[in-house]
Amino acid sequence: MLIIPIQNKPDWRRPPLVCFALILVNLLVFVLYQSGDEARWQVAEEYYFSSGLPVLEEQLFYEFVDAEKPEWRTLAQGAGEEFIYEQLLWSHEFHDWLMPQLAAEGEQLWLDQRHQFSALRDRLSSFAYGLTPAEPTLQGLFGHMFLHGSWEHLLGNMIFLLLFGLSVELALGATWFIGLYLLGGLAAAGLHMGVEAGSMMPVIGASGAVSAVMGMFVAVYGVRRLRFFYTLGFAFGEFTAPALLVLPLWLGKEVFGYFFGSDNIAYWAHFGGLVAGFVCTMALIRLRPSREIHVEEDLPPSPEQMALARIESLQNSGKLVEAGQAAASARRQHPQSLPLIHKSIELSALAPQSEAHHRAWLALFALARIPEQDFAPVARGLEEYLQRAGEPRALNARVCLLLAQRAAKEKHWVLVERLLQRLQQTEQRHPLMARLANGLVEHYRRSGDEERARKALQIARTLQPSAI
Repeated sequence: MLIIPIQNKPDWRRPPLVCFALILVNLLVFVLYQSGDEARWQVAEEYYFSSGLPVLEEQLFYEFVDAEKPEWRTLAQGAGEEFIYEQLLWSHEFHDWLMPQLAAEGEQLWLDQRHQFSALRDRLSSFAYGLTPAEPTLQGLFGHMFLHGSWEHLLGNMIFLLLFGLSVELALGATWFIGLYLLGGLAAAGLHMGVEAGSMMPVIGASGAVSAVMGMFVAVYGVRRLRFFYTLGFAFGEFTAPALLVLPLWLGKEVFGYFFGSDNIAYWAHFGGLVAGFVCTMALIRLRPSREIHVEEDLPPSPEQMALARIESLQNSGKLVEAGQAAASARRQHPQSLPLIHKSIELSALAPQSEAHHRAWLALFALARIPEQDFAPVARGLEEYLQRAGEPRALNARVCLLLAQRAAKEKHWVLVERLLQRLQQTEQRHPLMARLANGLVEHYRRSGDEERARKALQIARTLQPSAI
């Protein structure tokens, strides 16, 4: 079973750098460090089989099975030497059982060879930085979160980190995100060690920490309705539900997996990460409300969205004239809709000298009078219009003054200067022009650009107020 959100959209004006950094670190660790495991293992294996250890240890392995692992008898008989040598090479339990006996019997050469082989084998990433429940270490508690067993393991975890981490980091902030990520990974490791106490099998993977991010996601979005994609066996589809609803589904999936799934997956680590991420984030939100999150809930499309969809349908069908007419009509009905204005500009650009094209640009420039409207798309549009239009008819005196006044408020002084020069060339006069020119002079003087300050001063002196 797989359940992932398909609707939350991060705000790319505040890029989630920590999430990207975590993905990059995991990739670099796998490529630059874990890629050497094959060579490390080859050295250890060659040492083992070139020594006398295989002959010496095979009989003792049967004694170990009889004394400590009677459940292995069937496996040893069925798989034969392949299973036996796998345990001789890999099993920490056999190693820990064997070493005291060799020391007690005075088998110094054998003991030295075992120590040498163990040192070579333990250079493997999973032994050096993996989490072993029976013998936890500080480097294992943190290191296991950045190790993976295969490309599939790595990419699966990183895709889930990307899907959930982008929105969570933007909601909580980078510091809290990385703190809760690591804390969730430690909580996941703690629950796994509690359930698998005594196990000598090292665990690696960011799954516990990524599960914590999924729990954080549910806490952040709470009862907001989101769209989710699901797979269940061969069935798949979408559903809409409050984010909180998917937490018990995820938790149930891990419990089911523990009893009926693969033995090679740390299901309780996933469970612990989910719970820790959710609980810690809920506590954080109560103490420190998260930033405002813009979530598209499952609501009917707005008239503006319906108009845009109809225009794009006509455009995709090749009906460009009808699409242009529909865009112009929708723009007049929704004069503050930036997507509709851009669509109207795009479609009317087929006839760049037409009145419709200049009116579309004029609708964009008119947004400058709205204080809450971001000026950046208007400024970019103005630059583009000046470059493309041979005769910029939309830039009449009133529009130029409006744009210059807003540009000055936004400290976009280069644009102020261009607009004042255009007004001066068309012999326009207005009291606001002199004030804008004086502001331009002060800006260039503060910037230390005396040459441009003198030019701006000349503009200011030539402006004589008169009505337009």
